[in-house]
Amino acid sequence: MSSAVDSRLELAKTLRALADGSSEVLLRSALSRSYYSIFHAAKVLFGRVSHSDIAKKLGSIDPELESRMEKLQQLRSQADYDPMFVEREFRGDLEQFRLDVRRQVDEGLSVFIRVLDEIERGEKV
Repeated sequence: MSSAVDSRLELAKTLRALADGSSEVLLRSALSRSYYSIFHAAKVLFGRVSHSDIAKKLGSIDPELESRMEKLQQLRSQADYDPMFVEREFRGDLEQFRLDVRRQVDEGLSVFIRVLDEIERGEKV
């Protein structure tokens, strides 16, 4: 194949991976972005929040939120900083990792929505 065809094929594969969220890097990024969406919403809710106290502050709203946030925070840290995370936790099985990421991102969405609800309640008071 010509270099133009090779380049176009590589572009197509990369676009497909982005669309599917199929690469390990994109899946790790999804975990991180899910966490940070909650982190920034919590800053709006509480004014000041840090990575070390976000779970506890959310726990003041609902104890279940504390444990959920601790899990999301742990996963975010592993996704961002542990290069062997997928290999160790999922035996390198990218499909299993994808399924777990989907569950965790959904979990993050439910926490995020709860934080948004709390923000809206505070604005109505």
